[in-house]
Amino acid sequence: MLARLWSFITGYVSLVVEGKNLEKLINMAVSRGLYLWDVKLIEPGKARVKLRLNGIWALRHIGRRTGCRFRIVGRGGVPFRIAGMKKRKVLLAGAVLSALVIYLLSSFIWFVEIKGNKIIPRERLLKTAEEAGLSMGTLKTGLDKDGVEKHLRNEIPEVSWVGIKITGTRAVIEIAEKVLVPPADNSPANVVARKDGLIQEILVLRGKAAVVEGDMVKKGDILITGVIIPEPEPEAENDSEPNDEEDQPPVPVELVRARGIVRAKVWYEGYGECLLVNAGTRRTGQKVQVLSIRALNKDFLIKGPRSIPFQSYVTDTNVKRIPAWRNLSIPVELITMNYYEVESYRDIIGITQAKKAARERALANVKAKLPSDARILREIFEEIPARGSNVVRVKQVLETIEDIGGTETLTEEQQQLN
Repeated sequence: MLARLWSFITGYVSLVVEGKNLEKLINMAVSRGLYLWDVKLIEPGKARVKLRLNGIWALRHIGRRTGCRFRIVGRGGVPFRIAGMKKRKVLLAGAVLSALVIYLLSSFIWFVEIKGNKIIPRERLLKTAEEAGLSMGTLKTGLDKDGVEKHLRNEIPEVSWVGIKITGTRAVIEIAEKVLVPPADNSPANVVARKDGLIQEILVLRGKAAVVEGDMVKKGDILITGVIIPEPEPEAENDSEPNDEEDQPPVPVELVRARGIVRAKVWYEGYGECLLVNAGTRRTGQKVQVLSIRALNKDFLIKGPRSIPFQSYVTDTNVKRIPAWRNLSIPVELITMNYYEVESYRDIIGITQAKKAARERALANVKAKLPSDARILREIFEEIPARGSNVVRVKQVLETIEDIGGTETLTEEQQQLN
């Protein structure tokens, strides 16, 4: 490979060598260090070879000794190309000018790419980078990457890290966004039931419990209230007459954001069924494709049989039309018809297997409703009787325990009433 590359740099010629001692000529040339390649025998006593430019005089001497002659039929390599370009000065000038233009254009940034942004808009990052001197058309040698990175961090507080990489005419801005923790919501709220359940455990962190263990609650019922009414202090025992109620100040009501954990028993129900006799049609795997062109309301067959070799089959049709050009619509369609052979089947499933399949479907159906924090306490399986039916029906009930509390913010009207 390196030898051929050097031959291209120094120049080479293609020769047609003729003579009775052709093999002797080639052997003598190789033994004297001449590099020959692409040796091809054209006919007996005649061959085509390639030789470096500096080996012509040595080959001529060998040709005289062996009684062979040769003629040049082709030239290649850098020296001949330069000589040819000297005769075409306009072409040479154009090549030099093109190379210069390409070099100048490659000195600028033409594409700016953003990576790593999920929340920050791309337009905002591009505008901020442009303010710092990085935009389409910026000269690469005059770009201060450190300054642009610093400007992006200072102007966009959501950015925690910035890195700029220049690859060719492309500038890639890679960023890492800060994980901003939203401020805590301390507005008054109640803890309400997100679903029906039987209270098993209640832990009040803030607020006041509105239910006790053993209560049955429905969705939307208040479990922990955020409206705290202080209990009146017991009256001091003295002989003085009690003050009138009108003279006593109203008891202040405290509104807080209730927090706590309320675990309750919740029941989920799922349904599943399975046929005892399953009948229908299914594909056998045999397929025939028919390709045709529709033009002038006529179909012209291109590929496929004219008659379908299946007794029962289903079809799949795909129609492609030539897109309209301006106001010209070409009424030609390429239609692909796929014919799939089908056969009838009748599968009989035993009652035990059918019950098992129906229960698995019911269990999968009910488990899809469970939240991730639910803990299953008990599984209740029930078969739904259906005499004379071809279907086995079952019901699966799961008894779970989970936290059913959800926060519901008090409205302004509710706060004013309290």
